[in-house]
Amino acid sequence: MRDINFIDEVEIVVKGGDGGNGCISFRREKYVPKGGPNGGDGGKGGDVILKATKNLNTLIDFRYQKYYKAEDGEHGKGKGANGKAGSDLVLMVPVGTLVYEGDKLIADLDFEGKEVIVAKGGEGGRGNAHFVTPIYRAPKFAEKGQKGEEKKIRLELRLVADVGIIGLPNAGKSTLLSVISNAKPKIADYPFTTIIPNLGVAKVDYYSIVFIDLPGIIEGASEGKGLGLLFLKHFQRAKIFLHLIDITSDYKKNYKIIKKELEIYSKENNVDLLSKPELVVLNKIDMVDNKTITKVKNYFRSKGIEPIFISAYTKKNIDNLLFKVKELLQKINKEGNQNEIISENINQDKIISYEDKKTYKTILLNPTSIEIKSIYDKHLKTNKRVFIIYDKDLENIISRFDMNNIYAVKYVNKIIRNHRALKSAKLRGLKEGELIKVLDTYFIYQNDSIYPIESLN
Repeated sequence: MRDINFIDEVEIVVKGGDGGNGCISFRREKYVPKGGPNGGDGGKGGDVILKATKNLNTLIDFRYQKYYKAEDGEHGKGKGANGKAGSDLVLMVPVGTLVYEGDKLIADLDFEGKEVIVAKGGEGGRGNAHFVTPIYRAPKFAEKGQKGEEKKIRLELRLVADVGIIGLPNAGKSTLLSVISNAKPKIADYPFTTIIPNLGVAKVDYYSIVFIDLPGIIEGASEGKGLGLLFLKHFQRAKIFLHLIDITSDYKKNYKIIKKELEIYSKENNVDLLSKPELVVLNKIDMVDNKTITKVKNYFRSKGIEPIFISAYTKKNIDNLLFKVKELLQKINKEGNQNEIISENINQDKIISYEDKKTYKTILLNPTSIEIKSIYDKHLKTNKRVFIIYDKDLENIISRFDMNNIYAVKYVNKIIRNHRALKSAKLRGLKEGELIKVLDTYFIYQNDSIYPIESLN
């Protein structure tokens, strides 16, 4: 059973702040009979941001609070005063957190300080001062602020470590972690003393190595026995496996059990854990004689494996183990850097930075869709055709104005008279006097314009 203080997967709802409304205001000063409009703009709503930190290693903070909302922008004011922007809401999460929206991966927060906006705040509405024209000098309408994005996201933690310590229960994993690092895992003489992942940092010649110790895996773990393979996802980021085996046990069988369970997990989760570099370490050599050690060494060498022999209890050969881990990590990091350099040299002309990508606009192949339905008008006591229009651009325009304001309605009709959505509706047979529905509002179509009407039902 999971420890209540270790949570590695949660679902939360995040919402950006709503933008403030623009203000409808006019100058009213003595001796200035035609002061003109001076309504200020609404402030932008705050964003919801996830930021990675090394100071956390669990998602426990999100266990009980499931809804997070950034601050709304303030409404615009008179005398050209713009509303204050809403504050961003920054949620701290552990390094290694994956962020999903549905099945889509939004972000991998895999290093300290990395952040991602998961819900954008709405833009503030423009005040009536923006809508002055040479003909229409006193606009009596303003824009409404946009609603902030609202999303349901899933956070999945995969702890970031250099070395994953894997083995059967009671192989001495927790003891080893406590000896080589500052970690204080629970240690006892019975299986499954470790029930959650433990992280520890070892120093080798000023070189920091992060180890992770997971609960022991037993035969049949892939079928749910013991703690199953519940925490193996945390090994996916590890660069090395340190396979710890109790030398006093049936080491041949135990080695095969772990390899088999890793293979099953890899196939079921479409990952490749078996390709990671592996150090086979035989523990508890203080409990056997040299003859046994030689026998075990010859067995693994026959498999092409050079084993390492230690005693976590007496700390024998611990320094030797740490130096081997350090050398292997340095080799892996060096090879990784070389591969990155080669990749950059080959594809330099095709690389697009994240900032560049943000300048591209999404092109909708079918920006407008229309449903035609019949609805009963209780006032006319007859059925009327309704053209239900789905068009993001048209919806955005209408949502930004108060359609109960006659001046706003006139302005909206000016800018949508030749809109693609209305053209599409006319091609589908829209006629004078018929109805259009956009978002939750019904409009009547007259003289190439749309006018809101009261609910028909």
